[in-house]
Amino acid sequence: MIIPNNNQGDETQFLCDVCSEPVTNPICPFCLTEEIEAWLTFYPGLRKALLPKIHKYLDKISNKITAYGTICIKCKDNSAHVCPYCFTAFVFYELKKLHAEKFILKEYFEFFNFDLHHTGYTKEAEELGVI
Repeated sequence: MIIPNNNQGDETQFLCDVCSEPVTNPICPFCLTEEIEAWLTFYPGLRKALLPKIHKYLDKISNKITAYGTICIKCKDNSAHVCPYCFTAFVFYELKKLHAEKFILKEYFEFFNFDLHHTGYTKEAEELGVI
């Protein structure tokens, strides 16, 4: 979805396809996945279980991608249709479903926490004693 951004002249902001909030951290899920894949090399069993779930999610959102979207600051593609918060929340919940150990969840939060206002999945991580 496209909305005019009245605060920055003629620039346009795009809304996340999941939460309908403006994508303010324009790193696409595809680039985040590359980083998550690199991190998961330390945990081959978890990597084998988690990556198919992530790739299925990426395939699902790829079918929605159009020529419009926030430009990713890493790959420069118009592919930031899902905000980093929603994507990293998805990965966090998948890690929980896979019963990832606490230290792995803690490390995940050190690298990939986009709950900048601590109002979403960070609260759950605090309850788990991860952060």
